[in-house]
Amino acid sequence: KQWYQRRVAITAGGLRGVCYFFIEIECAEKDLHSGVYGGAVYEAMNDLTKVMSRLVDTQGKILIPGINEAVTPMTEEEAKVYPPIEFNLEEYKKDIGCEKLQKRKKYRLRLCV
Repeated sequence: KQWYQRRVAITAGGLRGVCYFFIEIECAEKDLHSGVYGGAVYEAMNDLTKVMSRLVDTQGKILIPGINEAVTPMTEEEAKVYPPIEFNLEEYKKDIGCEKLQKRKKYRLRLCV
């Protein structure tokens, strides 16, 4: 489903970029069972969780240095497009099966999808 109202057909003119990353963290040269070695060495899963938790804050802001400067700001003309668009946040949440969105205003949400 697209973001716009259900009664109006749209054609996507562009999508946000899709990036894939590979992260590998090692704690030893071989697999170590936590029941035997736990607490003696750094746990790779704990380290991975720590690294990943520093990529985005709780409000969805990307924390990678320099990445936000690479995004072109919205123009005044683009900003005028959003207010007249019919869009119901509650219906959107129901459609995608979630209870809470990070953005609570449709123009802010549109910047995300």
